[in-house]
Amino acid sequence: TMFDKKYKEILQHNLKIKDPALLDCIVGEEEFRYFLSKYDKNSFVPLKNFCANLHVHTIYSDGTANIKEIFDNAQMIAEKNNKQFLLAITDHDTIEGTKEALTFLLENKEKYKNLKLVLGVEISTVGTKFSGQIKAFDIHTLVYCINPFDKRLNDFINKKRQLKFELAKRILSDLQNGLENVLKTYNIELSLDEASKIHPMITKGEDEVSHPLKKYIFSKILFSHYVENDDAILNILKTKGIDTKSMSYEMPVFKYKSMFNNEKYFYIYKEALEKYLNQIIGENIIKLPQIPQSIVETLLKGKYICEAAHPSVGKSCTGQDAFSFFEDTLSFISSLDYGLMSIAHPARLNLKNTTLEYPDFFDELFYTYKKYGRDKAYAYEKYYQSYSNKKIQGILDIIDNSADKFALAFTGGIDSHGKNICTRC
Repeated sequence: TMFDKKYKEILQHNLKIKDPALLDCIVGEEEFRYFLSKYDKNSFVPLKNFCANLHVHTIYSDGTANIKEIFDNAQMIAEKNNKQFLLAITDHDTIEGTKEALTFLLENKEKYKNLKLVLGVEISTVGTKFSGQIKAFDIHTLVYCINPFDKRLNDFINKKRQLKFELAKRILSDLQNGLENVLKTYNIELSLDEASKIHPMITKGEDEVSHPLKKYIFSKILFSHYVENDDAILNILKTKGIDTKSMSYEMPVFKYKSMFNNEKYFYIYKEALEKYLNQIIGENIIKLPQIPQSIVETLLKGKYICEAAHPSVGKSCTGQDAFSFFEDTLSFISSLDYGLMSIAHPARLNLKNTTLEYPDFFDELFYTYKKYGRDKAYAYEKYYQSYSNKKIQGILDIIDNSADKFALAFTGGIDSHGKNICTRC
């Protein structure tokens, strides 16, 4: 009860509540540091010692669960493991879910008596000024123990979201104009609402712009080519009694999500679409032909249009106004009264974007992190559920060694996007 007195006084004032004891379920910076000092790997792994998930998304960004569903699941786990559970709401580039979580918990304290809540956000940034850099890095920064009523923080996030939404609209217009002939041939009219089927945050101005729109244009054109405009496929589906109106371009992506990567996306999409079609008709009879070269050229043109939404690299980079540069974001968070940062899933950074050896890159990453984030640059996400493939496993020790050089603490999270907090999707 002695932790974070000033922080809770500010929350108390903004919430207009009389009893400060109501806020003992809210974790500030002092208590957060205390918890992390007691935790190890098992604290973040969904087994019997599971007691913390510091990376959770809700319907306010790209999650599928509302606040109540997340709290119910966390409370169930706490009761089953007989442990207090530390939960952080960290939606992408919005704190509206965090605000709801705060008021909802205070209104239902007795029901969720085993929960401790960390008020957070995950801010997407772009790194462009690292040594040996070839392309921009998407670097996500988790911020914990924020003051959700801080006007500067709200203004920063709201402006960032608006600029990104405007950028998404502009790139979509460029795609419509630049690919006009092919889109007319397939009777495709692009829209952000339809793009949100494959990436829900594109209509909200959250996360970045290039990758979601690339996935949209690749998938939409290939689905139209192979399904909507192929009489042979349409006849097979009709014979099997399948209503094509119930089908949509994003379904193969979600059905076979583990197949995908960014670099060979449209070739993988063709394979996933083929598997999906055979699966819904119940027979392995469809073999899609190679993507015609003219379509490949169109997709590559779309790729270049989308990538114009990403900043260039180098010391003179001006980039896009709609992106928060890594250094600028760190400096801003370090100027706030409240908020501790942790670099999200560092092993997921696209290391093909640098010519540096991995140890040198992560040394520079954490040096920059501390230089601009100062005392607020507190931790890195060491334990992360999707660190499973061998390539990633091979660089975790390198990351840990670099983090140790800068005395960084560690956090852990599932990066939950579904109805429970034990799995990522």
